Amino acid sequence: MKKHIIASFIAATVALPTAHAESLSEVYNLAKAHDPSLRAANASYRADKEQVEVTRGNLYPNISFSGNLGYTNTNPDNSDSYGNTQNQLALNLDYPIYSPALDYGVDAVEITFASAGVELEQAKEQLIFNTLNDYFAVLTAQATLDTTRSQVKSYAGQLDRVKKQYEVGLVSVTDLQDAQAAYDSILVTELEAESDLTIALESLYQRTGQSIENIPRLSDAFPIEVDPNLNADALIKRAMTSNKSIQVLDLSVESAQNNIDIQKASGRVPTVSITGSLARTDNNYSTETSSRQDGVTNTASIGLGVAIPLYSGGAISASVRQAVASAESVFESRASSIQDIELSIRSAVLQLKTLAAQVKAQQQVIRSSESALEATQAGYDVGTRNIVELLDAQSTYFDAKNTYEQLRYSFVLQQITLDQLTGDLSEEDIAKLNQWLI
Repeated sequence: MKKHIIASFIAATVALPTAHAESLSEVYNLAKAHDPSLRAANASYRADKEQVEVTRGNLYPNISFSGNLGYTNTNPDNSDSYGNTQNQLALNLDYPIYSPALDYGVDAVEITFASAGVELEQAKEQLIFNTLNDYFAVLTAQATLDTTRSQVKSYAGQLDRVKKQYEVGLVSVTDLQDAQAAYDSILVTELEAESDLTIALESLYQRTGQSIENIPRLSDAFPIEVDPNLNADALIKRAMTSNKSIQVLDLSVESAQNNIDIQKASGRVPTVSITGSLARTDNNYSTETSSRQDGVTNTASIGLGVAIPLYSGGAISASVRQAVASAESVFESRASSIQDIELSIRSAVLQLKTLAAQVKAQQQVIRSSESALEATQAGYDVGTRNIVELLDAQSTYFDAKNTYEQLRYSFVLQQITLDQLTGDLSEEDIAKLNQWLI
């Protein structure tokens, strides 16, 4: 179902100040290059990737070098004073061979990195969604303006005809005033439609950083169909694994559970480390004695250190309880969000089916209103209908056409929404959206 519906989107021919885009893919590429949120998510992803390496470094031996050079003057009460110039070089080792807290700490940053990766994909998906919404907002506003202008042209023709009829005495001044009022009213509607299109184009400009013009319309052959096998339960099951928001929530729960392990390990589990050093000390005394000899002394040491937390005023147990409560909160928040997503999917499926039915019904409304308009026009020509009835019939016909276009675009946008909810909206789909252009 998804590929059949998604493949039937539209692309755009757009004229840009610095570039000429002929497809929706190029419009999306402009948006992708211009979007700061996507760049921010990408930067966060790279930062979290490096943080994993930084934290992993705590699991490996920590080797440091130190050195000092100094002078000491000693002046005892019962002997001669003396000075000592000393320089010392040392190489120190600290290697935690057993530290569950550090292991869990690495797990924590790896979960954060995985979450950043999902959030980056989510940002890409959101950019696709936002770009398509802005693009179809332009198409919707353009369709309304086109229909309104057709209505303006029709009303202008009627007004011109009524004026000529009035001049020869075939119609009353009331008919002329009704025709003039209808024409003036539709001019106001046209101004509103032009404003809506300008606002939609400005939104697309903010999205892409380029002025987009010459937007084509959706082909009348575009299939408004819903797969008969479309099932909300199946889509919800798919969303449980593919929806980016749910993936982030799953990682949040995993991170909260890992934090419990960190708190337990930090407060209740011993840490074992290997420590060692190599040192070289060079003494140069101003006065040598049997106990003070110039020269170099080399020392080496190695040891095994154990640190066992015993008691810290109840803070250890409190930290564990706090982590458990936080994990419970995250788990319940995930459950609440999943309920919202499930409801959104069920609503989207229902709305998609409803829109498909409305589009088909609206086609009949157009045919009926067109027949009614033709009958009213014929009645007006022979004098059995008045100008108000004719103008009402024209308005009904044009409204039906405009509603039909709005429903078609709403159907496509609803499919986009459903695909995002199930995690199926991707850049690959953008490339398939160009076959319904006219």
